[in-house]
Amino acid sequence: MTVREASRAIDWGTKETAVTPSGDDLFIFVGEHRGAGRPIEGGDLVEWILGNESRSMQGVELFDALCWRMVGQGIPLWRANLSLNTLHPQIMGIGFRWWRDAGVTQEFRVKHGMEKRAEYLESPMRPAIEQGITVRHRLDEASPALEQYPLLRTFRKAGATDYLAFPLHAFVGRHRVVTWATDRAGGFTDAHVASIQAVLPAIAAVVEAKAKDRLSAILLDTYLGRTISRHILDGEIFRGQGRRLRAALMAVDLRGFTNLADRMPGEELIRLLDDYFDAVAAAVHGEGGEILKFVGDGVLAIFVPDGRSEREAVRAALAAGEATLRRIDTTNNNRAAVGQELIAIGIGLHLGEVIYGNVGAADRLDYTAIGPAVNLVCRLEGLTKRLGRPLLLSEAFAKAHGGTLLSLGFQPVRGLSDPQEIFAPPEV
Repeated sequence: MTVREASRAIDWGTKETAVTPSGDDLFIFVGEHRGAGRPIEGGDLVEWILGNESRSMQGVELFDALCWRMVGQGIPLWRANLSLNTLHPQIMGIGFRWWRDAGVTQEFRVKHGMEKRAEYLESPMRPAIEQGITVRHRLDEASPALEQYPLLRTFRKAGATDYLAFPLHAFVGRHRVVTWATDRAGGFTDAHVASIQAVLPAIAAVVEAKAKDRLSAILLDTYLGRTISRHILDGEIFRGQGRRLRAALMAVDLRGFTNLADRMPGEELIRLLDDYFDAVAAAVHGEGGEILKFVGDGVLAIFVPDGRSEREAVRAALAAGEATLRRIDTTNNNRAAVGQELIAIGIGLHLGEVIYGNVGAADRLDYTAIGPAVNLVCRLEGLTKRLGRPLLLSEAFAKAHGGTLLSLGFQPVRGLSDPQEIFAPPEV
């Protein structure tokens, strides 16, 4: 087995393919970093880990530099892996994997569900993750571990002689773990192990600090959206702080939700909502929009012209609306095939001025968009049922779009004294 082949093995088993994300694959290869590619000598390792130079590095770059510095200190590393569990609805953990002979450090993600697969259940670092114990397996001599853990057999064939796994700290019931392997004849000496153990507290401190920063961003992205989380992390945290802007707005509502909620079992209703929200969110994010909020069975999204023209933002919003309808059609085909309730929706699109920022109570804020434009886009969505069309556009939206659209005439809109001209895409 070549080093290249061995580099495809991960600590969570012997998965032999680690390429681009696809489908339901639970292991996602993110990319790789090529740093020094050679031992880095000199300096105290703990001081470097805790110093200014490492503080400016992130993730894969930091782990790559750390491993080469450890080799430069005489620790005969062949392979190293850092696995960090996290809080994310899709991602169970993130990791970095260094290979001396390949000269690269790879970054990967592991999805929820991996903990039920053989790749994890047969992993030699599982005891370190679950029980917080240090693990060591000699690979150059007969050992029951070689029969128990397929990964260790893979390493041994590639020339590895010793394997270490150290727990760092616990987080949500599992330990973050760093592993080290060597191909030195005779494995790690006691001095090598002592040197590794001496830097573990510093590694744990830096990992904890950087993991907390990453976790803050992950949770804000998950619950607030990527754009809003960036505004908040950039310091827009005070009530009333925000800006006025013209933006394209999209309001989506699920038809007959009250009736569905009355007659469907709770778990089935949640699955229906998940299918619906997945279709809307994928379409919105695919066109550069942002989900502002889920309100019951409704969705409000915004397409801000940052970095693009107003017309481009409007056309992106229309493309998202049409993509949502196509995705709902596909979802309904899948649901019909297994006898599930179908999903019907209405979508309104409008262009107008909003106040985009923090509103709410002093100790409970919401970063959102408010103003008459938000009210109007929701009213437009409400017209879809009466006019028999799933996607409606305001006059302001149609003018900014500049393309061929179908006028449905002037229609009364609840809350407005004068009728409004309403438009729809000809193909919808």
